[in-house]
Amino acid sequence: MTSLAVAVACVTFSASVLGGFSKQMERLAFGDYGRALVVRANPFAPSRHGPPTLNDRTVLLETLEGVQSSAAWVEGVASIRFARETRIVPVYGVLGDYRKEIDAPLAGGRWFTDQELLGLPRVCLVGPTLAAELARGDETLDSRLTVGGIQCRIVGVLGEGRSRPAARFADAVIAPFATARRYLADSPSETPPALRDADWLTFFMEPDVHMEDARYEADRIMRQLAGVPLSREAPFLFDDPAALVREQDVQRRLLTRLLVTITSAALIACVVGYAGVTFSTTLARRREIALRLAVGGVRRDIWKQFLVEQILLGTTASVIGLCAGLAGAVVVGAVWHWPIFLSWTGAALSIGVGLLVGVLAGMGAADMAAKTSPALAARG
Repeated sequence: MTSLAVAVACVTFSASVLGGFSKQMERLAFGDYGRALVVRANPFAPSRHGPPTLNDRTVLLETLEGVQSSAAWVEGVASIRFARETRIVPVYGVLGDYRKEIDAPLAGGRWFTDQELLGLPRVCLVGPTLAAELARGDETLDSRLTVGGIQCRIVGVLGEGRSRPAARFADAVIAPFATARRYLADSPSETPPALRDADWLTFFMEPDVHMEDARYEADRIMRQLAGVPLSREAPFLFDDPAALVREQDVQRRLLTRLLVTITSAALIACVVGYAGVTFSTTLARRREIALRLAVGGVRRDIWKQFLVEQILLGTTASVIGLCAGLAGAVVVGAVWHWPIFLSWTGAALSIGVGLLVGVLAGMGAADMAAKTSPALAARG
């Protein structure tokens, strides 16, 4: 029991910690982009439709299945003035569920309200790097910032981003969609885009949605809106170049295979040790087996006895080991502030393999002992 309990505990502990490591790495690399469909104009296939628009977002929300939430973004650069200095910073305008994409906590202040996103308020959020340059501490909040010749009131300061795509907002100004359009139109040499044009649209999908199918369906819908047949190159792209989702998806699969290999190796090592202990302890009971055979027992009764013993002992040891391994993983997660992810499939597999190996090893040793002459077995 101790041998199998330790084996199951080690496998459960390792799988929980490594599973949490995989989830943490996925979280840092993807944020919410693992389930995101990002619609951008294809620069290599210009069309009369132009960039995606707010109307396209409305159509996709109504026709595309499995959408959790969506946002429309506009991006550019504008000059800002502070402390008698002028510099150029990225400016982002947003409409919709923007907090998933920003993927950062608030260091101070508040988020935009729904009414502000739909209107033309002169409010903005600033990233942590830009906020450190503007002022120190809470002095940044509610101060005035001149962006593109227009003043805005800073209502919130972002903390550090939790994922790689969120890093683009660290040194940027974020404003409501229509307000950002005014900030970005400060250069008279540039022709401002249409008010409903967006640089990209983001759709966060349900967990059970197959992303390749979603991309194909979105491409079909956008081709119909743009009047582009399937025989021509797609006018839109459906990945964010800042996130590199497909490349990161390959890395995630490779990391998952590595963790599965490590956990499987630990399971095999533990099960082999348990099989050896079971085999040796069964052989040590040869005199007991010989005594049962001498008083009229048959080999089938010996098999039944050891089968029931191994099932009872294995089940009890597996439950103890599962609880001990999970408890150890929870303690480590609390001490290291590390996420814990228990794979019930892996836990069930380790228990099932442990029971199977224990039964086979015990039955094999019992069969060897039952085949031995009772007189020789009784002498040990």
